[in-house]
Amino acid sequence: MKNWFITFSILCFGISVAKLDAQTKQIVSTKKFNITGLARGNFYADRLNQSSEITDSVTIPKLNSGHILSDLAFSIRPSKSMEVLAMARIRNDYGGFWGSGVTFDIRQMYVKGVIGGIVRYQLGDINDRMTKYTLWNQDQEFLQTTPTIFKQQFDVLNYDHFYNFNNSWRQQGAATEFALVFKKFIKEIQFHGVATRVKASDNIANNDRIFSGANIQLVQSKFFSFGFNYAGLSDIDGTSKNKELFRNPVLTGNASFTWSNSNWETFAQTEFGKSKTLILNNDIVPSKNGKFWEVEGTIKQKKTGIRISGIVKRIDSEFLSPGAQTKRILFQQLPIAYNRIGNEQVIRPLTILDLMRESSLCNMQLQAYLMDFSPKYDNITPYGDATPNRQGSIIKSDWVSKNKIWVVKAEQLNLQEVRGEGTILPRKFNRTSASLSYSNDKISEKWAKRIHVAVSYRMDQTKRDGTEFYRGVDLSTNVMGLGVEIEILKNLDILFGYQEVKYSGFDYTAKRDAYAFIYNFSEYQVDGKETMIAGGLRYRFGEKSFLSAQWNKFNVSDKLIGTSNYKVNQFMLLYQMSF
Repeated sequence: MKNWFITFSILCFGISVAKLDAQTKQIVSTKKFNITGLARGNFYADRLNQSSEITDSVTIPKLNSGHILSDLAFSIRPSKSMEVLAMARIRNDYGGFWGSGVTFDIRQMYVKGVIGGIVRYQLGDINDRMTKYTLWNQDQEFLQTTPTIFKQQFDVLNYDHFYNFNNSWRQQGAATEFALVFKKFIKEIQFHGVATRVKASDNIANNDRIFSGANIQLVQSKFFSFGFNYAGLSDIDGTSKNKELFRNPVLTGNASFTWSNSNWETFAQTEFGKSKTLILNNDIVPSKNGKFWEVEGTIKQKKTGIRISGIVKRIDSEFLSPGAQTKRILFQQLPIAYNRIGNEQVIRPLTILDLMRESSLCNMQLQAYLMDFSPKYDNITPYGDATPNRQGSIIKSDWVSKNKIWVVKAEQLNLQEVRGEGTILPRKFNRTSASLSYSNDKISEKWAKRIHVAVSYRMDQTKRDGTEFYRGVDLSTNVMGLGVEIEILKNLDILFGYQEVKYSGFDYTAKRDAYAFIYNFSEYQVDGKETMIAGGLRYRFGEKSFLSAQWNKFNVSDKLIGTSNYKVNQFMLLYQMSF
């Protein structure tokens, strides 16, 4: 840390003798007052059909639910360099009359502006991200490969829980940034800082928990840049009677290089760093230290549109970065719809249908330790790029046609554990995925004006040899998706989608104590398949407004658990307007 401060002081000294141009980005708007927001109405009609010899006389087979809501954001600009925004949500669940089912919430509130034309700041609700190893809100399972007809429900869920397309985390606190622009040698130095309150104290056993982050990025030119990143999660002493204080500082460095000419384009980047996890005022729990590094290189041939990327990485088993490893889905939670089924009212396991629409499963806070995940859905990268205890290589390639109608992508991932869990033998992971899409907005004036077809496939394998003392690991997951969108009349689209997730095999899952140390393992065995097929219509009123009606048939078949064989027929009506 001393070396970093010395380097920073030298840079500041150099700034005093260099000619600087102040960053003068301001809030540009001529309006003093503005209203933006979103209005939405949706309705679900579900019917449960169970494949059982004995009729279920307990579970109610039909469920109807839905709501209408409006998010109104009032933006006030007292000056060109200041903005105040407050968003209120008014929601009424279907079945509530005369205000009995109406709720009012403050969905968003912040103050932001520019100080002296140089320093930008924001107080209140902020969306922030840094790097994939410090602060990054990774996508939930199957989001990127889900057909559009299913993705509509994903989008509703992500909007309600602030899961933005840029993978930022919604937090409450303060953020500031500014840049220093040089005349020679260095283009600019960018500074960014954030501090948020992750968990409030209960004044008894839980302390206030604060996340703080900082980023210094030096842009030497359009070809080269490097930076320093800090992300820390810390308990505040004296905010409760609990003397144990959690600490998790993460320090990383990153660099990137870009070069191109008329025929070729190259890009290289790297990130490396370490983390430390400790509990102050507790002599029993040992501290954890973990390191990581990742190097990526990309080359693109402009004439053909072919791009190839290679990644090599190594992440220690004890590397912990809550800002990058926190998941969106709480897999230990139960779904609300049909949470228990059968005459014996057994707990229904989570499915891909639940991940797509269950609000109760969504997590909105950074978690101090690794969260639960579902190995049958993703046993290789459950915590995204920052998944610990991984090393190996990844090869990616894609091709985009000159008219941008055809897009082909492929990926081959070969990883293994840095350190075996419960044995010296590491698990080995293999993933092969490919996708093909065709998009044409001017296919025919008389028939379909717009058509989009996308096909994707992913195969995951986890393996480890067994011995006379323990069983070998062999777990596989296959994911297939097909999506079709055809405009049959002006702004009226036919939608079709099919998605299948097939899983089978055996593995061990780790059991962890309150401090995330592994103390035992449990056997994990699956053999089943989940499929969704849907068709519907969508009418687009504009770029930001549409009305969609779809019918979805969801099927679960499990060879190990007979009570998990069932079907859900779903009808959904969704109207959404952004303004």
